[in-house]
Amino acid sequence: MLRKKVFAGLAILSVGALALAGCAAGDSGGGNTSTGGASSAPTTEALPLVGYEAVAYDDIADGGTLNLSVGSSPTDEGSWNPNHALAANVDVQKLLEPTLGNLGTVEEDGSWMPNPDYTTSMELTSESPQIVTIKLNDKAVFEDGTPITAEDWKSTLVAQQGAESGYEVVPSSIFAAIGSIDVVSPTEFTVTFPEPYADWGNLALIPVLPKAINENKDDFNTGYAAKPVPSAGPYVIDKIDNDAKIYTMKPNPKWWGQAPKLESLTFKVIAQESLPQAFANDEVDALEINTPDALETAQTKAGAVVERSGGVTWAHVTFNGTAEPFDDVNVRKAVAMAIDRETIARVANEPLGAPATVQGQWTFMPGQAGYVDTFGEKIGSDLDKAKALLEESGWTNADGKWTKDGKTLTFAVTVPAGTQSNINRALGVQDSLKKLDIEVTLNEVPSEDYFTNIDAKDYQAVTFGWQGTVFPIASAETLYTPADSPQNYPGITDDRLADLWKKANAELDPEARIKIANQIDEVIADYMPSVPIYPYPEVVAVDEKVANYGTATFQSNDWTLVGYTK
Repeated sequence: MLRKKVFAGLAILSVGALALAGCAAGDSGGGNTSTGGASSAPTTEALPLVGYEAVAYDDIADGGTLNLSVGSSPTDEGSWNPNHALAANVDVQKLLEPTLGNLGTVEEDGSWMPNPDYTTSMELTSESPQIVTIKLNDKAVFEDGTPITAEDWKSTLVAQQGAESGYEVVPSSIFAAIGSIDVVSPTEFTVTFPEPYADWGNLALIPVLPKAINENKDDFNTGYAAKPVPSAGPYVIDKIDNDAKIYTMKPNPKWWGQAPKLESLTFKVIAQESLPQAFANDEVDALEINTPDALETAQTKAGAVVERSGGVTWAHVTFNGTAEPFDDVNVRKAVAMAIDRETIARVANEPLGAPATVQGQWTFMPGQAGYVDTFGEKIGSDLDKAKALLEESGWTNADGKWTKDGKTLTFAVTVPAGTQSNINRALGVQDSLKKLDIEVTLNEVPSEDYFTNIDAKDYQAVTFGWQGTVFPIASAETLYTPADSPQNYPGITDDRLADLWKKANAELDPEARIKIANQIDEVIADYMPSVPIYPYPEVVAVDEKVANYGTATFQSNDWTLVGYTK
């Protein structure tokens, strides 16, 4: 659905797409590799798409509580409405996920499938014009027993189209592409695209809300700042403790599908630096591993299993292109050429037992159909060329520093305090730029203020991650165009991009579409709003008895299958 921004394990989803398809699957050697006390052998092989072994429903015990962590809550971020801009954060979506209803699910290989709990069929029934027909499961209800109807789905999509009328949503090209939404009956509706739209499957990944919420703009925007929207999933919110930052769920008594196994599910807000100890103390049953210290903690805990899979999140350095010094494209390119991406990737990934692959694109992931190393081909690592670009812009190097009009070329990388993965990347940038005689400092801010500062363009450079989707081309658009898109944090664009994305979104031939996407990446390289660094591996430790939960590249969680083995 959303495109997600992440620091360490945090992100911003982009409505209208879900998971970037395609790191190549490896063998099981990259998956479950450790139990407590045993070594978790590093691997340089391709990582698998799913890091855990599937457990059959009948082999899962009834009952138990699964304790999970998040870095921030919906209340912290400002909305429990999954379709609101303030909820477009991976932690918020992670917490809300067991309560959400979607027309589709994402499979192990990144493909999407209709979700039979909500739809009996979802298919393209006309190509000219392009019409998608959705027939609903008439057993689906909200938590109060009210049926989930075609009117609810229609109003959900209409609200997502309402940015210009004041609805606070995350922009996505799919909503602008929709021409009409027509209700055929309470259990059937159609969505018409006047022009071909290749990623119409995005419709499958948008959470449904009741019509009453969607049709009331104030209710949609502010009515759920501190309380949940009605559940449409297998779990409902049972208790909200904003003081202790503990959020408890129980099985939805009105759930019509396969009964969930757990008696309860809790999410606790825990700072990243405190997570390893919380896992060691059995306060949480899963640990997202981002540092060698966290890995060591997991490896020494009895009964813990370390899982690895490929990921769809990639780290980058983003420039504020609206202010000095990065309002100059030559400065952006010079800094990009000087950053030692390979070393930063090794420092981040190899200590976690994962391959140190660099990211060479802004759209596709390594190993994905269409991926080429655009950055390497058009920018590369070249200190001499970097110096020439600075000189072209009027900078002079003397006494080990660059000056222009009485100013010295320096910049700060803003990082969230206590988030070591971001700090390590910033330190890598700092070390790299010494070779170009540019001083880089770190500006640590409270983690809760980090994205607020980015939204306000109160930074020079930042480093976080973009979490990709199964519809990478369409979902990337609002990150780069227009310049004032809420997700375009550099605040700059290239006039060629809008037309190229229009062509890409309308191109139904996969090979032709990939060619257009690669043209888009070449344009992005020309104006360099950000520097791709490396893809994140997914490394998670879980209690050895936890079933069907852990790390997966694309696959959706089936919360009715999550529990503990017998």
